[in-house]
Amino acid sequence: MKKLARLTALLLTGALLLMLTACGAAPGGSASMTPEEIAAKQRLLGEINSYRATLEFAAPLEEVKQLSDAEQIWVEQFRAAGKTKLPESTTNETHQKWASMTGNWTRCDTFGLGMKKDASGELIDILLAKVPANTPEGKAELSEALNHHAFNLSACTRIGIAVVTIDGQMYWTCSVYY
Repeated sequence: MKKLARLTALLLTGALLLMLTACGAAPGGSASMTPEEIAAKQRLLGEINSYRATLEFAAPLEEVKQLSDAEQIWVEQFRAAGKTKLPESTTNETHQKWASMTGNWTRCDTFGLGMKKDASGELIDILLAKVPANTPEGKAELSEALNHHAFNLSACTRIGIAVVTIDGQMYWTCSVYY
């Protein structure tokens, strides 16, 4: 009887682990992208490269996992806080980690992540770019965003990109590299 109870417990534990993995839960309890965020990221990459195909000098941007992982570090901090604005004093460690992951690359520009001073003079990191809806209006909004300098440099052919949902709204950020 004890063996049957043990076997049942092991099977239930295995089933639970399989279910958590299938639902996107990462080992160790760290956050991961939802299926909707993954789909939005792929759509954004496709739209960016469709836009670049209209430029006679620009090659498609190739996503580099290490660079996207670095971008994901930023957005996960916003996800954990449930906010789109964070004091720089709370993001210094994240910036150091991001810099160590991207240090061997030459960054052309960043899109979707900004910085400003608050009323007290403290610097605030801000997620700026909302993921546009997959509608004609959303495509027009994205088309306007793609006029940003980051997407128009021919020498830049690599990208790190991340998407995060905060309060029901998806945001994205990316950096483009040589």
